[in-house]
Amino acid sequence: MANLNRIILVGRLTADLESRSTMDGIPMAKFRLAVGRPQGGDDFFDIIAWRREAENLGGKVQKDTMLLVEGRIQIRSFEDQSGQRRWVTEVVARNVQILDQAKVSGPVSSMPESEIIDEASLADDLPF
Repeated sequence: MANLNRIILVGRLTADLESRSTMDGIPMAKFRLAVGRPQGGDDFFDIIAWRREAENLGGKVQKDTMLLVEGRIQIRSFEDQSGQRRWVTEVVARNVQILDQAKVSGPVSSMPESEIIDEASLADDLPF
């Protein structure tokens, strides 16, 4: 059986985006999505969008915007400033759709399905 790592989430931004570029100039956006549970309460997911997806979101969405995010779960580790090993679980977005068009401050286009992104090589290039 083939392996599959895919997640689809619909939720609201908990804060405005953090938009940056890597040292190589690759655009990225980081944000947290609150996804409601059927029995009440929320689950919170850290999301990273790269390249065109990051550019499409940057400056166009704000806190409480409803988004649909399709991507994959990634677990990575890093050493913090005190030398401690830290682990992070996040969703790497492949496609992001804005569901609250009234909250959009500019046109947004989606990444074509044919564009392939090698996120594995980008993980070492994170600015944080």
